[in-house]
Amino acid sequence: MPQAEFFGRLGLFVRPGFLDADECGRLRGAVRESERVPGATGDEEESYAVDTRVRSTDVAKVSDEAIALVDGKLNALLPEIQEHFSVEVEGRQSLQFLAYKTGDFFEAHKDRNEAPGVSEYAGGRQVSVAIFLNGEGEEGDANTYVGGSLTFYGLLGEDEDRQVGLPLAGEEGLLVAFASDLAHAVTPITSGERYSVVTWFV
Repeated sequence: MPQAEFFGRLGLFVRPGFLDADECGRLRGAVRESERVPGATGDEEESYAVDTRVRSTDVAKVSDEAIALVDGKLNALLPEIQEHFSVEVEGRQSLQFLAYKTGDFFEAHKDRNEAPGVSEYAGGRQVSVAIFLNGEGEEGDANTYVGGSLTFYGLLGEDEDRQVGLPLAGEEGLLVAFASDLAHAVTPITSGERYSVVTWFV
């Protein structure tokens, strides 16, 4: 499975070790201890709906302290993100702390919807960010998961109906950022739990 550096050569922004092992451990603990709600999908924050045929994952309501830890590091990274993608961003949407259990997944989708009439919430996203709080590993290891690959489509310049899915090997602490109109998916978890943080620059 391709490592992060491979995706960097294809135009994505990758930062191994964005969070260190101690930070990842603390944030995994925060997710495990928090109340969770099913992840929703939709074009507007106010009209999100749960559809487990498309997305099956939990969103954890973590503490302000956990949010602040990630917020501060992301804010410091903003100049590099803007330079890498040649964009000017006005802000960032709220962090989502995600937990994918065995069987959970997210079908192929784009984070930005440019259809007429779509809300600014979905249409204004420019850069998507995913941060891995644990990595792929062996079955039975409490701090890793099996399956659950973040898979990208269209990176090789294929036609829309012939795109090849390229799975990224998840690593603890890795940050990956990509254009929000890039199609991507999370394959089903086959063992363990996958923890991550996602957000969107607008």
